[in-house]
Amino acid sequence: MRLSARFTLSFTMAAALAACGLLPLIPDPQATAPRLPGYGVVDLAVTTSSAEARERFEQGMAQAYAFNEAEAVRMFKAALAKDPACAMCAWGVAYQLGPNINAPERGDLSDAVRYVDHALKDSQGVSAKEKALIQALALRYAHRSEASNTAMLTAPTCGGKAGEEKPDPLDVAYAERMRALADQYPDDADIVSMYAEAEMIATKGDWWDNDTGKPAGRMGEVADRLEAALKAHPDHTGLNHYLIHATDALPAAQRAAAAADKLGRLAPNSPHLLHMPSHTYVNLGRYADASRVNEQALAADRTLAADLGQQGFSVSKDWRQHNGSFFWYAALMEGRGDASLEMARQRAAASKGDHEFAELSRSRPLLTLLRLQRWDEVLKEPMPTGGKGMAALLGHHAQGVAQARLGQLDVAGKSLSQVEDEAAALIKAHAGTSFPDKMIRSVATVSLERLRAEIALAGGHFDDAVKHQSEAVAAAKDADSSEPPLLGAGMRLALGDVQLKARRWTDAEQTFRADLKEHPHSGWAWRGLVAALEGQGKSADAAAARASWTASWKQADAALLAMK
Repeated sequence: MRLSARFTLSFTMAAALAACGLLPLIPDPQATAPRLPGYGVVDLAVTTSSAEARERFEQGMAQAYAFNEAEAVRMFKAALAKDPACAMCAWGVAYQLGPNINAPERGDLSDAVRYVDHALKDSQGVSAKEKALIQALALRYAHRSEASNTAMLTAPTCGGKAGEEKPDPLDVAYAERMRALADQYPDDADIVSMYAEAEMIATKGDWWDNDTGKPAGRMGEVADRLEAALKAHPDHTGLNHYLIHATDALPAAQRAAAAADKLGRLAPNSPHLLHMPSHTYVNLGRYADASRVNEQALAADRTLAADLGQQGFSVSKDWRQHNGSFFWYAALMEGRGDASLEMARQRAAASKGDHEFAELSRSRPLLTLLRLQRWDEVLKEPMPTGGKGMAALLGHHAQGVAQARLGQLDVAGKSLSQVEDEAAALIKAHAGTSFPDKMIRSVATVSLERLRAEIALAGGHFDDAVKHQSEAVAAAKDADSSEPPLLGAGMRLALGDVQLKARRWTDAEQTFRADLKEHPHSGWAWRGLVAALEGQGKSADAAAARASWTASWKQADAALLAMK
């Protein structure tokens, strides 16, 4: 059984206990929500006596498909204000208060349980489909009406490997229930969309193996169902959005190309849905398209904030950091170094948090200058601010690399001593198995090994340089598994650069070809491959690689094209 292998301790005990003595929900009759057109058309039929409630419900579903959970909740509550007996309006609130793809943790679900309870009490006159959706959420949140199905799932269990990440068994059970509904209603775009989301939340780890191309769990089935439903409902925002998520990996991204090309037109005012195609585009090496849609998404962010303000509401979810980071990466890969650097500066200025990842964001201008090999500018750049250790680490790392490249080995050695201490402190402070801890250790190790490699290279110690840079490549795997890659996916390129300088042409060729496999149509990798092939006297192959490089960097800065 799939469930038995996925049992784990969870927060669901609290929700189950809360359901035993629920206070009745009294919908707020004054609940209001902004009107936000341009998020796609939703036609999920719901039972209500109020046309306004139905309209608000549809707007809530549109926001749900756009991952604007707080806006969706506001709209579902506004629908309940128009019809307190609308079971699906209460269901909508409960649905959006639960886990989602970007935040799968369950946390405190007591409010969600109360809204499910309200939906169940008003579900007598609803359709069979509506009732099934409400009951599915009751199962997910361990409502007392599903006690016979959730008793085992909420009991503490043992087993599993230490540090192994498992889904909550109630999320798995919910995915199973939604799968049964998708079997019952295979042509229902909303049910297929909700099943896909449920399965993605219940599938931990990577959804596709980049080496074998095989999907994890039922992710292959999820993609198949989404594709089949899109044939009948090609303009459904949920189906198009979730297909991009479900195939967000090198082996599967091509399957979402049509959805990526269409999604922004379906929801032209949604910052997230305008941005989302860039996940597919980056996997396909369509970096110019990825830059373009993130520029559109950032413009939509500004428009949304203005629209909300004019209606007396504040922004509930700010996508600018994510969309801006994606633009930074896509423009960098496109060869538009100046545009990438400008975005890095914008996001650094806006990053005010007191944590390691905010410090990393404030360090991104320095990291971008490193990638662009503007060594003198690196040394003139102010140190990033922050007291968590990441800013100091990355600042000294960048200075040390620039010093080594400029032949200033004495001061580079002093920078290395600082980086060694700072990296060790961060690694010790973040020894856990959580995603943030892994990311921080990854960045710390990369910063240390890359600087060691550069100092060895500057001193003519090529074996040591290759060794340390290879260790940086291995350490970068975690940091660059994020979207976009935290370090801009530059460590393998740096290894190839070391190999070129050591005149190890065949090794460099293998390195750059490996990078092209992970980053299709990368002008950075084509550029290095040209040099590696020319070093071996492979003139014809070098000419072909140069043509690919030119095609990949049509909009590249002149300075990057001329960079040695």
